[in-house]
Amino acid sequence: MTRLDMINQCFCGESCEEILSSLEHLATQVQEKWVIDAITSMKSANPLGLKIFLRTIREGRSKNIEQCLETEYIAISNLIAGKISHNYYEGARAMLIDKDKKPQWVPSKLEDVTEEMVAKCFSRSFTEDDDWLPLQLPTKTSGTHVGASKL
Repeated sequence: MTRLDMINQCFCGESCEEILSSLEHLATQVQEKWVIDAITSMKSANPLGLKIFLRTIREGRSKNIEQCLETEYIAISNLIAGKISHNYYEGARAMLIDKDKKPQWVPSKLEDVTEEMVAKCFSRSFTEDDDWLPLQLPTKTSGTHVGASKL
């Protein structure tokens, strides 16, 4: 089996839990460093962030670049606002401020991240309560860019 076959086999799972389980199963069959590294990375990453990332990637397959950028902007705006969790700031604390490299994710396990939590990250109305402005991508007119984003 080629590395690409192994990647496709593991990452075709419907959920982060299925992907992790596939990687763990593969680790019992092959001695590949990248498999162990992937498992380690997934187990140490922000569980909510993993699920947001997977949804973004999967949905992005059928979107154009403008739609992808808007989706990512909405998700990161909701995460930075801290309404779903404070994991964005916890990651910064653990890696950049205290440098203990031991973030305390809430929720701490993939199985504790609900679909409702993930959906809230992608909710456009969720950001409208704050001072967040909608993403305004520049438009190309006569070779110049106008309408730059207000951030």
